[in-house]
This record gives sequence, structure tokens and C-alpha cells, in this order.
Amino acid sequence: MHPYTTDTSSDAEDVLIELTRRMPPAERVTKTLRMSSRLIRECKAAIARNNPGLTQREIDIAFIELNYGKELATAVNQYQTVGTDG
Repeated sequence: MHPYTTDTSSDAEDVLIELTRRMPPAERVTKTLRMSSRLIRECKAAIARNNPGLTQREIDIAFIELNYGKELATAVNQYQTVGTDG
């Protein structure tokens, strides 16, 4: 099996994997959602730091573009624009 990270020993990784396997499913889901939320917040914070003039909406669109592609970001931006015009 290939290591998930390059800065963690294989023994430590094995322990982490075993602890994760022993968790009840609900706890695994909760931890996954928390980690995902944190990663999204940190990514958006980095976008904001690197682009100080952006509005929150522009940061959100930039996040979508970086993670899901320009086509989806454009579609979301157009949808939101139509939604705010009416």
C-alpha cells in the first residue's frame, strides 16, 4: 500500500488507519465532514489572502473554479447573478 503522506512514518500511519477502522461509522462521518469544512475554510482564507480586493462572493467563485473547474464556476456565477437581479 502506498503511503498517504510523505512526512508520517509507516508505523504511525498504520496506527492511524487502525484507529479509524475501529471508529463507529457516525464518528467517521462526523470527522470527515469537519475535516472537509476546515479544508474549505482554509482554502478560501488563502484565496482571500492572495487576493485582498475580492468580495466574499468572488472568493466563493474562485474556490469553485480552483476545485471544480472554470465551467462550473461560470455557471454558478451566472446563476447567482440572475438570482440577484430579480
